[in-house]
Amino acid sequence: MELGITGRIARAAAARPWLTITAWVLALAAAIVAAGGLGDALTQDDRVLVATDSDTAEQRDSQLRGADSATERETVVVSADTARWGDTEFTAAIDRVVAGLEALPDVESVTAPTAEQPFPVSEDGSAVLVTAEVQAGSDTVAQAVEDATDAAVSAGFTLRNVGPLTGELAFDSMAEDTLVRGEAIGIGVALVILVVVFGALVAAGLPLMIAIVSIISAVGATAIVGQAVELSFFIVNMITMMGLALGIDYSLVAVQRFREELAHGRTVKDAVAITGQTANRAILFSGVTVLISLVGMLVVPSTIMRSLGAGAMIVALMAVISALTLLPAVLRLLGHRVNRGRIPTAHPGREPRTWTAIARAVTARPAISATAGLAVLLTLALPLLSIRLTFPGFESLPEDNELRQGTEVLVDDFGMGQSTTMIAVDDAGGDAAAIDALASVVEQDPAFAETTVDWRAGTAFIDARGVFDSADPAADEAVERLREEIVPAALAGTGATAYVGGDQAEAVDFRDVIVDNVPLLLTIVLGASFLLLLVAFRSLAIPLTAIALNVVSAAAAFGLLVAVFQYGWGAELFGFAQVDGIAPWIPVFLFAVLFGLSMDYHVFLISRIKERHDATGDTRDAVVFGLSRTGSLITGAALIMVAVFLGFSLGDMAEFQEMGFGLAAAVIIDATVVRTILVPSLMTLLGERNWTLPRWLGWLPQVSVEGSAPEPPREKELARV
Repeated sequence: MELGITGRIARAAAARPWLTITAWVLALAAAIVAAGGLGDALTQDDRVLVATDSDTAEQRDSQLRGADSATERETVVVSADTARWGDTEFTAAIDRVVAGLEALPDVESVTAPTAEQPFPVSEDGSAVLVTAEVQAGSDTVAQAVEDATDAAVSAGFTLRNVGPLTGELAFDSMAEDTLVRGEAIGIGVALVILVVVFGALVAAGLPLMIAIVSIISAVGATAIVGQAVELSFFIVNMITMMGLALGIDYSLVAVQRFREELAHGRTVKDAVAITGQTANRAILFSGVTVLISLVGMLVVPSTIMRSLGAGAMIVALMAVISALTLLPAVLRLLGHRVNRGRIPTAHPGREPRTWTAIARAVTARPAISATAGLAVLLTLALPLLSIRLTFPGFESLPEDNELRQGTEVLVDDFGMGQSTTMIAVDDAGGDAAAIDALASVVEQDPAFAETTVDWRAGTAFIDARGVFDSADPAADEAVERLREEIVPAALAGTGATAYVGGDQAEAVDFRDVIVDNVPLLLTIVLGASFLLLLVAFRSLAIPLTAIALNVVSAAAAFGLLVAVFQYGWGAELFGFAQVDGIAPWIPVFLFAVLFGLSMDYHVFLISRIKERHDATGDTRDAVVFGLSRTGSLITGAALIMVAVFLGFSLGDMAEFQEMGFGLAAAVIIDATVVRTILVPSLMTLLGERNWTLPRWLGWLPQVSVEGSAPEPPREKELARV
């Protein structure tokens, strides 16, 4: 049998299995060492990497007021159950907080209200704010502030930390909790499903092994990349989530094909080689399609989008490499022992009767099946028409979250909004009256409060605090009103140039940058996927239907996302937050990832259908055969992915909830409605047109996604397995 590249790789890895495994052990050891520096390579900053109005304002602020940013302001919200400001016990509680903060080496100064200066104290006297100026560059100050606050707690008082550094620490903790929970749920559920799919404990453990190897090696590689490129802390969750999904997905296909070949009477060496020639070639092609889909995320000029894209690409690459090299070596050593721990009712060579019956039912009435499937997807997609893109505010956190509770006190008792707005006005020195008038108009606007003017040479900075919640549509409208109406009107004829920045303006600019780059992302993802499928299957119908179905499937997933999070349908049942909109990066991220995963399933299914069609020439028979042989694998892989993604959606952060739920919904829609109903029914309707290539494209190269395997020996007994 003449082997292709993947077959030769598998045969080489299996020829010296212990050498291959030793090389991987050394690589993993190096990855673990490198991963030790991952924390220093990650950031929570979600910056856009192109010039924006808010970015220019931030640069001017840094240039002229940079010395002021050497420290950060941390606030301790002191709330009393029954005591009131001025009571002895209240004074003692504040003194304990102040003393604890002043004892920290990274705290520059501490300010608290006194009898002479009773501010900031809430109107009813039940809450007081203690503020500390802390060194911004310290790595330990946030935890030290939290520890000092915890030590100052006394009966009858509640202390909550609110500030940029302690807030970052809180989000890190929530992200870590989500990571641990997602891993535990994903691995646990995956093992159960793998046992059911394979019917053998040893075989079920192999995909988990490949997934873990992929994750560890990807984390190590990311730590190295992070020394040169700014990466978001979200990347770790992305690597773990995608590593579990893709590592299991790829190795599941290879292990099942290996067991099928053993069941057909192949020797272990031949089974490894044939698996490498067939299943591994499909894995390689699927990996390429996933990587190309994820490349679209790299064109979006945002640290978070490029970090997520890079993390997914790195772990996808590691999953492919480990499935093509490490797995053949392990399979060679295991041989027939891969079927140990078998469930008595399971048999790897048994005819998949259930999936054969489903395939025959769908292909028997293809028009009805296609119409019903499309109707379901379009109905699910309807809520997408009212999607709103905005970052979730603190109200999306659980009600018992300390950060949310502290922020609510600031808003309700002290009238402080959750975001700040800054207007940097260059060349303003010639008309101070216009600057004062602009500040007055800003202060009168119902969206802003506590407006101040800060002059630095000829540049004026107008600072204001937002009144509305950061996720409230009114907050975005206020920024747009400043840029389009208030600022131009106030500075008309002065020669001054203004830039609107601050928290809310940055969020608006981030959303606009994401939306502006959607056409380029779609062009890359759809165009590259079309070309790959066109070359791989030498057909126009297959890539066109694949892309159309994937787009409709993604729209259905987005519709569910809007219905659950924005409308709140079922949110309480799932324990999800109801928010005012979907985080701007979520739809773009989901589309790129989902398109890659959908193409993954599509390649596995179509490659088996084409393999059968090449042998028989009967499209309907090939569709039934392909779906019956891949249905359980695709469904099993989908259920594993759903478990992994839902595990990551059970954390406290709304953005993780949106990401996990969106991925889970899309995968289950794709594996059921699309792969089980729409693809088989549409291929049956198209018949031989599935395999038609126009003459003017006859120059395309001949590429086989899944290489052909020789006929199995007829005299071997299945009992050998």
